[in-house]
Amino acid sequence: MNFSSPLTALFPGASGRTVTALSAHRETAGSAALSVEALARESSVAATQLESVLFRLGLLGMVEPRRRGAEVRVVAGHLVWDAVGQLTDLRGRLADEVRDRAAAELDPAPVHLALLGKVAEGTAAHPADLLEIVAVPPAGAPADWRPRLDAFAERLSRDLGNLVAVHLADTPDDARRAHGTGIVVIDGTAGQLP
Repeated sequence: MNFSSPLTALFPGASGRTVTALSAHRETAGSAALSVEALARESSVAATQLESVLFRLGLLGMVEPRRRGAEVRVVAGHLVWDAVGQLTDLRGRLADEVRDRAAAELDPAPVHLALLGKVAEGTAAHPADLLEIVAVPPAGAPADWRPRLDAFAERLSRDLGNLVAVHLADTPDDARRAHGTGIVVIDGTAGQLP
């Protein structure tokens, strides 16, 4: 999965780059006007191509009606923009997903679970980019806990489209010393959220 620019990976070309730029504009400026020139710069799309994409977005109601060359205003409350926003913030969704799945699939829960690597950083652009999981098993973990953790990582790898590597540590401090902080999704006593 391409976590650095998921929309352009899913929708290559002018449309994906334009929607990515408009989504970022919506997040920072709401429905404030944006010139075609500024949008062309932000999206790296030629103004002539941009007009074609904006026409289609206008038909969907995602941008306000406009004449060719006029400023662009997103319809900030449009239902689709929230869905687009979820695609552009995969890093935040990743932490929530791993936390929820770990709670459901790893019983007892790890004492500490952190995410590292390009996927966790949101910079992954290729399936070879890793998501690293650093886990501290619970005290008295059953003998099959590590194989269940490996199976969890394998399912997560398939669902993300990126390889998931697992590292174990004896304590949360050992995990931080050996691997860094990363995104901590479980910390403290078994099952406690950060």
